[in-house]
Amino acid sequence: MFITFEGVDGSGKTTQAQLLKEFLENKGHSVLLTREPGGTKFAEAIRNLLLHIHDPINPMTEVYLYCAARNEHYHKIILPALKEGKIVISDRFYDSTIAYQGAGRKLGIDKMIEMNQEFILNSKPEITFFLDTPLSIIEERLNRKKMDRMEKAGIHFLADVREGYLEIMRREPKRVFSINGRLTETDINRLIIEKFLEQISL
Repeated sequence: MFITFEGVDGSGKTTQAQLLKEFLENKGHSVLLTREPGGTKFAEAIRNLLLHIHDPINPMTEVYLYCAARNEHYHKIILPALKEGKIVISDRFYDSTIAYQGAGRKLGIDKMIEMNQEFILNSKPEITFFLDTPLSIIEERLNRKKMDRMEKAGIHFLADVREGYLEIMRREPKRVFSINGRLTETDINRLIIEKFLEQISL
C-alpha cells in the first residue's frame, strides 16, 4: 500500500505523515516513512543541491534533478518496501513536480505528468492527501524559519503551485483528497485517519 502527502511548503504535511505512520504502527502494521527528494544517499545529495544552492537553476534542469532523485527513491526504496508487504508513506512524490514545476515554473502540467511516468513505470499511490493550507498561514509559517531555495520563491509562486495541486485533484478525485489545513493538528489527523479508513480496508 502506497500513500503520499502533498502540499505547499509549510502546509503541515510532514507532521501529518508522521502521525499517520504512528497510527498504522499502533495497529500492528509495518510502515516505511520516506520523503522526496531523498530516501537514498544519492537522492539526498540531490535534495541538498536543489534546496540549498544559491545559484539560479534552469527550470528544466530542476525537473530532471527531481526526476533523477525520484528514480533512485522509487526503485531502491519504495518498490522493495512494497514488495515486502510494508505500507509506504512518502512525504511528497510526483504530484510535487506536477504542481511545482508544471504549474509553479509554468512548464506545463501535462508535460510533467508525461515525464514522470517514464521514471515510475506508470505507478500511482493508492491515496494522496493534499493539505490545503491558506497562503496567509503558509507565509506566516515560512517567515518564522530559515527558508530553503524553493520556499524563497515567494508567495505568488506558491499560489501557482496550489493551483497546480487543485488541478491534479480535479483530474483524479478518487485518489487525491483535500484536507483543510486551517484546522488544528489534531483535527487534521482525525480527518486523515477517517478518510483513510473510508478508502482502504485494513
